[in-house]
Amino acid sequence: MKKVFLLAVALMISAMAYAQFSVQVGYQMNSLKTGMEGLRATQYYNGVAASVDYNIPLVGSLSVAPGLGVDFLFTNKYGVKYRELDLFAPIDFNLCLSDRRDARLSLFAGPTFYYGLFSKDISTNPHHNYYDTESKRFDMSLGGGIWCDIKESFRVKLGYKFGLLNCSKEAGVTERSNTLTLAIGYIF
Repeated sequence: MKKVFLLAVALMISAMAYAQFSVQVGYQMNSLKTGMEGLRATQYYNGVAASVDYNIPLVGSLSVAPGLGVDFLFTNKYGVKYRELDLFAPIDFNLCLSDRRDARLSLFAGPTFYYGLFSKDISTNPHHNYYDTESKRFDMSLGGGIWCDIKESFRVKLGYKFGLLNCSKEAGVTERSNTLTLAIGYIF
């Protein structure tokens, strides 16, 4: 049993030797789809996000990249002033398509978990969405996309995430948040 444990630790340490740490920052376009009693509406929010991840090789060209980040969403359209700050933790599974030194292309897919830190409507009737029992703090999405590593130092990432959970606390109301992200990053 001791040998199996030591072998497992040695494999983890050797896998970490090939792992890549990266930092990304980017633009987000969030669409909040709301529905109640047959009516549907979509609100769009702009935002910025910053995240870090740790890409760990698994087998062949497959890897996993757990991460942690923060995003800030906002809008000032049509008399609506809204601000939201979230913590998020993606777990992306990556499949490397081409492994050249000058440009490496990969697909990614996986879940992302969100925790709302701050959500406030500062329009004509200001209120805090989490405290006024309007929105849930926790959300989960499933997404995917493509990224390209350039010269083993820079990363360009394009992805889309589909909201899986109803974010509304109100009876008869459904809210799902979908996000399009374009990010650039640096790989250490």
